[in-house]
Amino acid sequence: MARPGLRPVVVGTDGSADSRTALEWAACEAQRRHAKLRVVHAYVPPAPYVTFGYSAYEQELQVPLRQARILLDETADQVGAAHPRLSVDRALVVGGPAGVLVDESHAASVVVVGARGQGGFAGLLGGSVATQLAAHAHSPVVVVRHGGEDPEETSGTGLPAGVAIPDGSVVVGVDGSEQSTTALGFAFELASGRDLPLVAVYAWRGLPTANLGPVTVWHYNPDDARNEAARLLAEQLAGWSDTYPDVRVQRLAVLSFNPAETLLAIARTATLLVVGTRGRGGFAGLLLGSVSHTLMQHAHVPVAVVHPNAPLT
Repeated sequence: MARPGLRPVVVGTDGSADSRTALEWAACEAQRRHAKLRVVHAYVPPAPYVTFGYSAYEQELQVPLRQARILLDETADQVGAAHPRLSVDRALVVGGPAGVLVDESHAASVVVVGARGQGGFAGLLGGSVATQLAAHAHSPVVVVRHGGEDPEETSGTGLPAGVAIPDGSVVVGVDGSEQSTTALGFAFELASGRDLPLVAVYAWRGLPTANLGPVTVWHYNPDDARNEAARLLAEQLAGWSDTYPDVRVQRLAVLSFNPAETLLAIARTATLLVVGTRGRGGFAGLLLGSVSHTLMQHAHVPVAVVHPNAPLT
């Protein structure tokens, strides 16, 4: 049963394969958090409703509305039957999917959606809906892809030679920014709650020149740079490792001219890939540029986008 006062896990549903996979992911996460699961379907009325209001079209317009209600109720009933100890709320909300889910995120611990949808969530990652949701949500957003779908491959592996990544790990991108610190908190909490190893990746191309290490604008040595990158990563992880001593942590400071490809390769067998909304260095403009688009389009695993000041519980 849900604990009083906890933020619910919100999941967008439309009956597609990806949304069903997202629903199962969200249900398991809600159970882990001892929180309610809130199943949301965004209903966009046909144009005559908007144009003419309640008129001669009203009777015809009730058909898609009833279908939307049936889909939502069947979905919520199925997840409730599969998880009988889970408290399930349902909401049929009139509006576009991006706006509906952004509004829902105000009170959510996390919002979960499928990578591809139909109906209200059609083309979720293909256009403005994904950009709006990723840019404006007030909680972490998790994008889940149906296991039967094989996303388009990237051009290379990006995985450092000789590096072994434990299957089922939580992989988190780190760059030293405030945003990646928030992402670390989300990743550590989930890894601890699910008893999973965590892989923290600093995919660096240029190190900060204002640090106290040996790499400055006047001095650059490849070995010194690698050591400095490893030091910066260890420094950022130190506090979180103290907070979550049960989490097994693997640190990877990787020189990379394509951070997205590096993260995709490292996270190929992960349980979850976690990134912040904006960073510096390799992760600059993460949500509004090519990196976020690449991660969401090509990841074989769920991708969590964590916003600054997002609630982690």
